Amino acid sequence: DVADRRLLLVDDVLYTGRTVRAAMNELFDYGRPESIALVALVDRGERQLPICAQYCGATLAVPKGKMLRLDRNDSGRLSLRLDDD
Repeated sequence: DVADRRLLLVDDVLYTGRTVRAAMNELFDYGRPESIALVALVDRGERQLPICAQYCGATLAVPKGKMLRLDRNDSGRLSLRLDDD
């Protein structure tokens, strides 16, 4: 039950906003929270929906035709890399 709770929704790479929207829709199946704050590791822009992160680690411009990937190595260290779509 999430009714009347303040929630943090975490996303690794914020892009179009559609994944965040889907997650919020799912949360409402469990009640109506008091608030939802969005935390994103990276915001790459180009939103299709009016969604923004209240807390963001970095904002990066990603060239068209490229995809930003978050990787974790065997020791647990995170890194970002650009791949072709």
